[in-house]
Amino acid sequence: MTANRYVIVTPAHNEESYIRLTIDSVVAQTSLPTQWVIVDDGSSDGTANIIQGYVYKNPWIKLIKNFPHEVNRQGGGKVVRAFYCGYHVLDITDFDFVVKLDADLTLPSNYFEEVGKAFESEPAIGLCGGFLTAQFNGVWKKERSASYHLRGSIKAYRKKCFDQIGGIRPVDNWDFLDEMTAMYFGWEVKILALEVRHNRRTSTLINRGWKSSFNKGQTYYKDGYDLFLLTLRSVPFGLGTKPYLLSSVALILGFLSSCLTKPEKDVDAMLEKFIRKFQYNRIKRYFQRSVAR
Repeated sequence: MTANRYVIVTPAHNEESYIRLTIDSVVAQTSLPTQWVIVDDGSSDGTANIIQGYVYKNPWIKLIKNFPHEVNRQGGGKVVRAFYCGYHVLDITDFDFVVKLDADLTLPSNYFEEVGKAFESEPAIGLCGGFLTAQFNGVWKKERSASYHLRGSIKAYRKKCFDQIGGIRPVDNWDFLDEMTAMYFGWEVKILALEVRHNRRTSTLINRGWKSSFNKGQTYYKDGYDLFLLTLRSVPFGLGTKPYLLSSVALILGFLSSCLTKPEKDVDAMLEKFIRKFQYNRIKRYFQRSVAR
C-alpha cells in the first residue's frame, strides 16, 4: 500500500441526491486521506446535514460552510473559489498530493491507492486521475473528453506541481489551463485506467444558448487560441451544443468580439505560445494518422 499522504477538497452545492455515494466510496478507500474538507457552498437542501453525519464518525472529514454572493452557480471561477475556501482551512501542509473532488461521484475502492502509486513511481507526473463514466440508456459508458484531458472533477495534483503552477485559477476553463501550465513547466498529465462513475451525467449535448456560446468564444480568446484554432474548435462545438451549428456562429462571434476589445488574457505570452504549439501538434498528429490509414 502506498505511503503517500494526501488531502481532498470537495465543493458541494445541493448534492443531497449524490453525496452519500461519494462519501461512502471515499470512506471505503484502501488508502484513506489525511484530511478531507467538504465545502457546503450555499446549499439550500440537506447536503450539510448528510455531511455532518459522516463527520461524527470520521474525524478526518471536515465540513465548512461557504455563503457565496453569486446567484448564478455556473462558471468555473465559482467552483475554484469554493475549492479554496476548503483548501485554506486544511489543518496540514505536509502532504504529497491534493485532490479536487466533486460531490456526485462513485470511486473504486483502490482509487487513491493507485493514484498514489503512480505519483511514487513516476516523478514527472504532476496531475493524475482516472476517467469518468456516466449512464447512457442504462449502460455505463465513458464520457467524451480529449485524450490528454484529465477531468477537473477528479484531479489529483502533486504538491510540488500545484505550487509551481500557482494552484488553480478562478477562471472559466481552469481545468484546461492548469494542465497547459503544468505541461509548460515540464510536468506530465497521467490518466489511469480507473473508472469513476459520474452519477449526474455530464450531457454531451449541452443546451448553452447563444449567450453562453458567445461567452465561450471569449473564453477561448483569453486561453490563447488564435482564429484558425477557434474555427476548428467551433465544428465539434456546434455539433454537440444546442442550438446546433448556430452555436458555432455564436462561438466565433464571441471570439471576434474579444479580438476587437482585447480583454486581459488568462495566459501570458509564453503560455499562449505553448498552447498554440500544443494544439497545432495535435492537429498535425490527427492528420498524419488519418493519412496512414
